[in-house]
Amino acid sequence: MKPRHLLLLSASVATVSAVLLSLPASAVSTRNFTMDDVASFSSGELNHASVFSDATVRPGVEFARIAMPDIPVAYSIARGSDGAVFIGTGNDGKIFRLRGETLSVFAETHQLLVSALAWGEGGTLYAGTLPEGRIYAINAQGTMRELVRLPETDHIWALSFDTRRHTLFAGTGPQGKVFAIDANGHADVYYDAEAQHIMSLALDAAGNLYAGTSDQALLVRVRGPGRAEVVHDFPGNEVTALSFRNGTLAVAANEFSEAPSAGSATATTGATAPTATRAAASPRPRAGKGRLFRLNRDGHIEQIFSSDDGHFTSVELADDGTAYVGSGKDGRIYRVMPDRTSAMWIDVDERQVLAIALTGRDPVFVTGDAGAVYRIVQGDPAVSEWTSKVLDAEWTARFGELVWRGDGAIQFQTRSGNTERVDTSWSEWSAAMTTPGPIRSVAARYLQVRARFPRASASVLRSVTVYYLPQNQRASVRDVAVTRRSPTKRSTDSVPDTAQDDLPTPSATYRLTWKLDNPDGDRLRFRLQFRNESQDVWRAMHRESEIVSRLEYAWDTSAVPDGYYRVRVNVSDEPSNPAPYALTSNADSGPILVDNHAPRIEGLTLANGHLQGRAIDAVGPVSRLEYAIDGGEWRAFFPIDDLLDTANEAFDVTLTDVPSGAHIVAVRAVDAGGNVGSAEVATAPIAAQRPR
Repeated sequence: MKPRHLLLLSASVATVSAVLLSLPASAVSTRNFTMDDVASFSSGELNHASVFSDATVRPGVEFARIAMPDIPVAYSIARGSDGAVFIGTGNDGKIFRLRGETLSVFAETHQLLVSALAWGEGGTLYAGTLPEGRIYAINAQGTMRELVRLPETDHIWALSFDTRRHTLFAGTGPQGKVFAIDANGHADVYYDAEAQHIMSLALDAAGNLYAGTSDQALLVRVRGPGRAEVVHDFPGNEVTALSFRNGTLAVAANEFSEAPSAGSATATTGATAPTATRAAASPRPRAGKGRLFRLNRDGHIEQIFSSDDGHFTSVELADDGTAYVGSGKDGRIYRVMPDRTSAMWIDVDERQVLAIALTGRDPVFVTGDAGAVYRIVQGDPAVSEWTSKVLDAEWTARFGELVWRGDGAIQFQTRSGNTERVDTSWSEWSAAMTTPGPIRSVAARYLQVRARFPRASASVLRSVTVYYLPQNQRASVRDVAVTRRSPTKRSTDSVPDTAQDDLPTPSATYRLTWKLDNPDGDRLRFRLQFRNESQDVWRAMHRESEIVSRLEYAWDTSAVPDGYYRVRVNVSDEPSNPAPYALTSNADSGPILVDNHAPRIEGLTLANGHLQGRAIDAVGPVSRLEYAIDGGEWRAFFPIDDLLDTANEAFDVTLTDVPSGAHIVAVRAVDAGGNVGSAEVATAPIAAQRPR
C-alpha cells in the first residue's frame, strides 16, 4: 500500500540543522552556532513564518485550524462548485463538508477510509474507499448509494471524472488497474498495468488520462481502452500525486529505501484496521526521498524541486504555474514558483499534510496525526515566529552574544535547559531583544532562539549567531601498562657460544602505554613520574621542557636501581585552555619490576661428578639454570629444591656426561628481567688426579 509521504526542501540543500564553529575546534574557547542557510532555518519550527530558498526567513500567511474530534486522519479533498470543500476521512469513512468556518458530517460510508473524492455531473460527489474497493455516489443532499464494488480491488487510490466521456476513472490496487465506470456503475478495465497500484490520475485538456504507478514510478498516458504509452520512468518507487493546469502537468515521485508495503492500510494511510474500539493510530512516517517534476506543453520534463529527507504527499498547480507540495513528515507545505525558487510556506503541529486545495476561493488543507482542517486566512498573521531547533552545546555552557543579520524590525528571545526536549525545567523565554547583545538565559547545555516579526512586517532574517563557552571537561588516563623492550634473541659473549641459544636480549628501556578519555577533544600534554614502591617521593621521569603528547613513553631505567616501582601519568589540557581553566588528572600503574643487573654465580665447584654452587640475583627470582660442557649444548637443571622461585638458588647437580680428561663446564643463570650471569669451572686431567 502507498504511504503518502513528504519532502523537506531541495536536494541541493545540505541537511545540517546548525553549523557548529569552534575556535579552535579542539579547545574550550568561544564557540558559536550559526544558522544562515535553508537547512538550518528549516530544522526549526515555523509559526506563520516561511523559509525561502534564498536562505531567508520572512513573515508567512495566516491560517486557522478547525479541529476534527475523534478523526485520526483526513485524507482526501474535493471542492464543490459552490465553494464548499468536502473532506474524506478515516477510521469510520466519514465525509465532511466545510462551508466557511462551519464543518459538518455530509455522508458516512462505514468503510475504513475515504481515500479519494471527485466531482461528477449533476452535482454528484464520488467517494472511493478502502479496504474493500467500493465507490459511492452522493447527491447534493448527502444521499448516498453504492455505485460499484470493483472486482479484485482492495484500494481506490485516485478518482478523476471525464466530462467528455461522462465517465469516472478509478486508479486501484493491488492489481494495478484503471477502471472506467459509467453512471449506472458498470465498470470496465481501461488500463491494466504491470504495477501493483495506480496511485494517481489526472486528465489533460485533450482528454488524455495520465496515471502514476507504484513499483517503478512510471507516468503513463492512456489515450483509450488498452492504448497506453509510458511518458517517463521516474526515479523511485511511486508517482504519488499529479496535478494538471493550463497545459502543464506536475508530477510528485517518491523513492523509499524499502518498497512500500501493499498489505497494510495502517502503514499507508495512518488509519487503523477496523476493531471493536475503532482506535485511531497514525504511525511515524518512514524516511524517503521526494522529487517534483514538471511536464511542459512541449513534452519536456524537468525536475523543479527535490528532497533527500522526506516524501511528497500531494501536489497542486495554480494558474500562474506555482506548485504547492504537501509533506507527510513534519506537517509542512512547500511552495515552488515557476522560476524554481521555493519556500517552506506553512508549518503545522501535525506530522502529515495529506491533501491540499489551495488554489480555490477558500484555500484549505487537511492533516493526519490527528485529523484537522486548516483554512488560509486573508491578511497578515497576528503572530509570525521562527524558533530554532534545540541547540546542543554538549556540556553546560555560558552563553554570550546573540547577533543577527537582516532587514526590518525583528525581536529575539532565548530560553535554556538541560534536557534534550523542552520541558518545565527549562527557563522561561527571555525578555525581547531588538538589537544584538548578550544572552540573558542561564547557563545550560541546551538553548533555543526565537525570532518574532511584527504584524504586517516586511522584515527579512538572513543569519543568526549564538556565541557560547562550554564548560571545560577533565581528561582522564587509565590502564597504565608497561612492556620491556626485548624484541630479539641473541647469543652472549660472556658464555660459551652454542648453536641453540635462545636467550632474550635484555634492555633497560621500558615502553609505557596508557589509554585516554578526552570528552571535549582538547589538546593535551602528559607528565610522567616514578617512585620505588617502598618510598613516598615521586620523581620526574623527564624534564619539564620535554612535551609528551603521545599515549606512550620510552622509559630508560639504566640509571635506576633494581626494584619494584610505580609509574604515575598526569594529563593536563593546558595546551587548549587558559591556566585558570586548565584541568589535570592522574593514573598510576601497577607494580613494575626494574631489573637491569645479571645474577651472579658463587662458589662454583666440580668434584666427583657433582656440580655445586649458588645463583644469586639482586631482585630475583632466578628463572633459569643451565650448564654446558666445552661449549657444547646448554642443558637445563633445577636447584636443590627443584623450584626456581627465589633470588638465591643453591644447586648440586650430578654430571654423568663429562668424559675423561680436562674439560671446562660453564653455568649460566637467567633472572626474571632476562639478564644473564655466568661462570666456569675446569676439571683436572685424569693423570694429574692419580696419587704418586
